[in-house]
Amino acid sequence: IVMFQAIVVAVFTYLALQAPDGNAFDTFPLLTPLESNISFILKAFVELQSQWCPPWRYKKFYILNYNSDQLSEDILTGILQLNGPPWIISTEPSGLTYWTYENNRCAVIMVSGYERMRPARPLYYGSRYFIFHPNLVEGNVFMDQINSGMSCILDKAYFIVYNRTTIEIQHKNFFTNRTIQLDPANIRVPDDLKDLHGRKLHIALPEGNEQVATFERYLAETICQQRNASYEISSLYDASVDYGVVNMGVPFPTTDKTIALGSTFVSVMVPRSKPKPIIAALIDPFDYYTWITLFVLIFLLALVLSLFGKVLSQWNIIENALEMIMCILGGPTRKYGGWFENQIITNYCLLAIVIVYSYQSLIISYLTYTRYSPEINTEDEIRNHCIFPVGSTWAAPLDFHTDGEYDDGRDNMCFLFASRDDKQITTLLVENMRDIDPAAGQAYKRNLRVADTVLLKYYLLYYFFNKSIIRELFPFYIGAFRESGLFDQHYRNKSIHTAIHSREMFGVRSFNVSDLSIIWYLYAGGVMVSILWFGVEIAFFHCLRCGRMVRKRCQTYFLRRKCEILSTCTMENQVHTLNERSKQQSLPVFKQQHWKCSVL
Repeated sequence: IVMFQAIVVAVFTYLALQAPDGNAFDTFPLLTPLESNISFILKAFVELQSQWCPPWRYKKFYILNYNSDQLSEDILTGILQLNGPPWIISTEPSGLTYWTYENNRCAVIMVSGYERMRPARPLYYGSRYFIFHPNLVEGNVFMDQINSGMSCILDKAYFIVYNRTTIEIQHKNFFTNRTIQLDPANIRVPDDLKDLHGRKLHIALPEGNEQVATFERYLAETICQQRNASYEISSLYDASVDYGVVNMGVPFPTTDKTIALGSTFVSVMVPRSKPKPIIAALIDPFDYYTWITLFVLIFLLALVLSLFGKVLSQWNIIENALEMIMCILGGPTRKYGGWFENQIITNYCLLAIVIVYSYQSLIISYLTYTRYSPEINTEDEIRNHCIFPVGSTWAAPLDFHTDGEYDDGRDNMCFLFASRDDKQITTLLVENMRDIDPAAGQAYKRNLRVADTVLLKYYLLYYFFNKSIIRELFPFYIGAFRESGLFDQHYRNKSIHTAIHSREMFGVRSFNVSDLSIIWYLYAGGVMVSILWFGVEIAFFHCLRCGRMVRKRCQTYFLRRKCEILSTCTMENQVHTLNERSKQQSLPVFKQQHWKCSVL
């Protein structure tokens, strides 16, 4: 496509009008009295303009003046004096390409009839032309060259051949290769697109899309059946292509475009979720909020009974929480007293029966239902769980983590793929382009799935690589298909084989010995959990009892030691006092060890 654009630019710079020698191209006097009677020419021009190039639709006219004849200047002055839209005037030979190559423009060209075109590869010009050509006796060279399509193809041009008394309005239909003549007194602009006379439409689709994008084929078939044409689909993009599709909505220079049906986007190919282990059937019946609510209820009941219970207030909150859990698993294990405790425990046991039976029924249902891990779908999940190859085009702007190459063997490798329309079309494109696109090849090889999140989503665009009048067919047909809903029905009613991965959700088979064994294992596991929890409760009770005994013995021991220390200090003080008195009275001194005693 880049090479094609460079060729087009080179052709544009080369293509130009060769003006005859001696033409002065002097500016003509505006708003001066006309020297010729051209009212019949202006009348025909106004009528032709209202049908072919109405001012309410085309806001600007481009005037190209290559004729300095007095009659030509009078006609041009009369056109400029009309109360119409603004005008852009040029006398440069290159103005034909510079001002009138694009679509949705109108141009009035004043020629002398002797101009010649440089031979070049013929290109379609997109503007609508009114070419004023004098009626020459020796022949109209310029008009013959234009109608031959030697250098440029003006398939939307009307030639107004004039002299001082009469005019002729001629138009070349390039589909029939014939020139028709309109009656100046009763102008009726023909519809060249009503019958294309076997014209072949050249359609370009990306390689690998020919068998997948069936709506483009359906649209082409509809146009060809109604307009007497044929079509050809290829993957080659050049100036001979009437229109093409690219799976990303981006602008291309020198091309015209229109909004089509469908959309283009970047799909993310992510790994498929794996089945959960059988132990997950014990957790999945209740969601996280239910489990959290249940444990919060147990904690609150344990706290209330520890604070306001008659018997259970003697236990701490942990013992009461264990007892609440035991009520669910196997029923109460202790004696309760008081109206408040009995009411709470009775209602809680009724609630436990409901919880247990619903939990058991859900487990039985989940044993016949294959549970899978959460899928990677949102953009945040893609950022957190996916790694993209370094060569991924859109990974860096989207702030995705890149590491490794396309053939990296890690399980969390993801790939970006330019796709269109929906997930089914994306899956088909991946399958068909596995030998063309490395991302599609790896996604097909690894059996990846298409994430629900799409990135950079735009409307699908039809790119017109030349300025042929064929382009004017598509707005009508695209609007008709959109309003009738045939675009959606087309893909829904098409029976297309796609290699979609099917997951086994329900076990559609009879139970065998292994299935029954799993059920018995779960039942035995539930019984063992109840027994173990009862043992944990008993062990915790005895641990608390032993802790209280140890704490009481330690308190007794430290109290005895404190008393002994206090008694010893008191006896030492008494001995010291007696010795002082004995020294004063010359009596024998008492020894300290004789006065030590133990105080119970």
